[in-house]
Amino acid sequence: MRHSTHDIVLPGMLYCAILRSPHAAADILNIDLTPALAVSGVVDAVTVDDFSGSRYVNYGPAYSDRHAMAKDKVRFYGEEVAAVAAESVQAAWLGVRAISIGYKEHAAAPTVEAALAAGAPDIHPRRDKLSSNVVQSVDVQLGDTAGAFDRAALVVEGDYEHGVVWPVCMETNAAVASFDRATGKLEVWCGTQAPFFVRKELAQVIGLELKNIIVRSVAIGGGFGGKSQAPEQIAIAALLSKRTGRPVKVVLSRDEEYIAGKSDHAKRMSLRTAVDAEGNILARAVDALVDNGAYTHMGPVYVSAVRQRTANLYRVGTAGIRAKLVYTNKLPGGSYRGMGAPGIIWAIESQIDEIAEKLNLDPVDYRLRIANQAGDVTPLGWKITSCGLSECLTKAAERIGWKDKKGKLPPYRGIGIASMIHPSGSVLYAEGNFSNIAIELHPDGRMTVFTQTADAGTWQNTVLAQLVAETLGVTMEGISVVHMDTELGPDDLGSAASRVTFVTGNAAIAAGKNLVSKLRERIASEWGIGADEVKYEAGVFSNARDKRRELTLPQAAQRFGSLRVEGRYEIGLERPDPITGYGNYAAAYAFGAQAVEVEVDRGTGHVTILNIASAQDVGRVINPTALEGQTYGGIMQGVGMALSEDVVFENGRPVNRSLINYRVPRIRDTPNISIDFIETADALGPFGAKAAGEPTINATVAAVANAVADAVGVRFHKLPITPEAVLAAIRKRNQQQPQLKPYLRAYNAEIATVRKLYPAMFPVMKKAGKYLAQPRPQVREFETAIANTLDDAIAQAAATEGSRFLGGGTDLLPGIRQGVYGPSKLISYRGVPGVREIVTTDTAVRVGAAVTINGLINDELILEKFPGLTKGASLIATSQIRNRATVAGDLCQEKRCWFFRSATPCYRFSGPACPCYAVLGDNRHHSILGAGRCAAPCVADLAPMLSCLGAEVVTAGSGTTRRIPVEQLYVWAGETVLNPAELITSIEIPKPQARSAFHYEKYARWQGDFAEASAAVRLVGTAKRIEEASIVLGGVAPKPA
Repeated sequence: MRHSTHDIVLPGMLYCAILRSPHAAADILNIDLTPALAVSGVVDAVTVDDFSGSRYVNYGPAYSDRHAMAKDKVRFYGEEVAAVAAESVQAAWLGVRAISIGYKEHAAAPTVEAALAAGAPDIHPRRDKLSSNVVQSVDVQLGDTAGAFDRAALVVEGDYEHGVVWPVCMETNAAVASFDRATGKLEVWCGTQAPFFVRKELAQVIGLELKNIIVRSVAIGGGFGGKSQAPEQIAIAALLSKRTGRPVKVVLSRDEEYIAGKSDHAKRMSLRTAVDAEGNILARAVDALVDNGAYTHMGPVYVSAVRQRTANLYRVGTAGIRAKLVYTNKLPGGSYRGMGAPGIIWAIESQIDEIAEKLNLDPVDYRLRIANQAGDVTPLGWKITSCGLSECLTKAAERIGWKDKKGKLPPYRGIGIASMIHPSGSVLYAEGNFSNIAIELHPDGRMTVFTQTADAGTWQNTVLAQLVAETLGVTMEGISVVHMDTELGPDDLGSAASRVTFVTGNAAIAAGKNLVSKLRERIASEWGIGADEVKYEAGVFSNARDKRRELTLPQAAQRFGSLRVEGRYEIGLERPDPITGYGNYAAAYAFGAQAVEVEVDRGTGHVTILNIASAQDVGRVINPTALEGQTYGGIMQGVGMALSEDVVFENGRPVNRSLINYRVPRIRDTPNISIDFIETADALGPFGAKAAGEPTINATVAAVANAVADAVGVRFHKLPITPEAVLAAIRKRNQQQPQLKPYLRAYNAEIATVRKLYPAMFPVMKKAGKYLAQPRPQVREFETAIANTLDDAIAQAAATEGSRFLGGGTDLLPGIRQGVYGPSKLISYRGVPGVREIVTTDTAVRVGAAVTINGLINDELILEKFPGLTKGASLIATSQIRNRATVAGDLCQEKRCWFFRSATPCYRFSGPACPCYAVLGDNRHHSILGAGRCAAPCVADLAPMLSCLGAEVVTAGSGTTRRIPVEQLYVWAGETVLNPAELITSIEIPKPQARSAFHYEKYARWQGDFAEASAAVRLVGTAKRIEEASIVLGGVAPKPA
């Protein structure tokens, strides 16, 4: 059984931590590693000067612009500057924080607009004939585009924009490197999709020969393109191992994954489509800006994706493509599922719908009219050999009930459809059109398949075993697959660009045939006949001359011993023209269509997907179970890109970098999905198969967007289509803009004033904050202690300044890592008698401070007295968190504003000279009541419930106790009136009055998220008359309101 990199532990292993840039753009003035080397347990520390001096190859020499670590200057927030290897993880981080470094921060260009503006700073030296910050510029006319637009009966145009999407893998990037000084060989264990490129890049930057670098096989916890380049932490661990002669392990935290991992590329696209009176596409033209980030990894491929779909999706007469790949001061883009296709397909399919509407055509019928067909050659030179697009459109429409629903659904319900095209076995790189695979036949008849591809959860190892078994006519039971190992397996470019099933699969078939051929020769020699007279079928060799002479495959293995053969497959295509992109890019092309039905909540703007129908031309299904799993996953990633996923940047710094704030779809978000596979049996595919896993995302985004547009009557030009965007579109359509009416309420006047003044105030405060901001707490060593009595806990806190009390730790411990808290000592008082009990008194129910949320939910007394509280508490977080989080901890947790949590120098954390970034920025959790200078609301879900129930917090301090009504507990969001050595001992909830009722409602983006808004209501009275009412709002103000 293979282990994940996270689980690997080798004898004598050191642990690596990386110092990352706190700036998006700055000169490095000096670095002193001496203080780090003086930290106990630190063994070594390195900077870029310790590497070979060469840059990564990445997309090719023309685009090679990145050293192994920052050299002389940093170009994005989170860039690697130095690294430490130590005997423990803790010592490594202490070493990193001891490094002395000086920066001179300068103006950043964090967006494409800023990078292209006059006077923008050069992020890199200018390339020949290109303007500042332009990595690549494309201007291609495939035919007489201008003439086609002149002849058009109709021209549709629009601007489209989407941001950065992260490939969220359950396993974060990690690496273990072990250098053997005696042999000069380096072994590497890492969750990569491309071992071939890991070796290539390591040889380049650490100065080893390629033959001395071995990537070993591990289990990989997801890839989605984000692990298809050679991440920098692998090279850092390798260098440290080479220098120390000991194994070195580095594991990125989730936060590091977000600031330094490989992501999708943001794009802005201006698209124009010209059609004749019948709707035939005469021309399509695009002008695109692709955000490269600070360094070039796969940016040129994203430019190519725009070019390819513009010219190739549907029958297009001519095409014009203008695009620029632009440097910006933010994390470099890498690869993501679909490789840029979902965004441009969304733009194209939006216009296809608009054209159908203007021509009074049904969107499905129109697409069938212009669909690609087998035998077509596109303006870009793609040769369509097999094509099931028409069948896919027909099936998807049938499954969704198109004829019965289109134009007949109630208001705010809608359906949409979209198509896609995707290469199978594309020629991505020069000399990149091959695959090799090896089969070893063991004496006992078992077989091992060796491949340098990497199964990141896609079942490709199983598929390769199936293809070998099918070729040999045997069962899979005796076939195992070893992936990734570069010593055991022959060269292969890895698992990217939809190539494994098609390209490596064909190599597997070739290897199987070669195995039969080799055994034929040996058997023929023994039998004294020609090799062509040895017949093979279904695992049995037979003698054409003597039918009685037979030898099964296991018998042949036993007779002749171990035999290893290799198979090679070459696509046989020339790489398309590097300037124009013209040429047949792939051996075959996959097609698909998806139809989506949605419902929009007109009050909140929330989009609920009711049904999705997917039909995909896969050539031939090899493994139905694997393919269905890949289809479900790709569709839901498309749903995320369409409705919720977007990296929020503040001056180049990603701020929503957690699974709480970066909204990926959960299992509860998964709608009913029907899947159909159309088999067109491509002549070049392995047993007719084509690419099938990656392209399932491609049509989803467009289909969802078209369905939402159908539901609300407004087309969206920016992704994701958030509830806020939907509400704004509905209001604009209805000409109903919300009015604050400041003359009615004082807090509305305050908010209106801030909104009016802030655009002018913000730049001034932001600039002042750079110089006047108070420093954040640094993660440091802290003591831990367990208190057995309240007096002991209070005494320990009073004796050590900066102490904090520890409950479940679900907020405090992550907050320490984020720099929100900087304690000198953590004191757990969970073992103090009474703090984990729920008891009743004459007038109240007393809930111990350390009772967990699930403990509260499952308590019979609470359920009897306060069933509404039980139900409300069950809406908090997830069951795993509720098992740890305590009642007092929920009340005292800090703000969830992602600017505050991501070390942005904001007003509430860094002082009055700094602005509140949430006022103008993108932040889910805003105060709409009494916001003041900080817009963050109180996020404690229990606060409005307990306040509404009239609960009091009981505290203990040095010689004192207090009873504080819950609504008076807060100074501001996340800040309480508690003194440093004062702790909550219990919460007392008055017993419910006769004829009273309590209810709590919460609106959140997903089950377990913090409230966007919540309300607790307590009523006393009869069915005819309310005698007493209490209403408390949560999530909308700095305190329960």
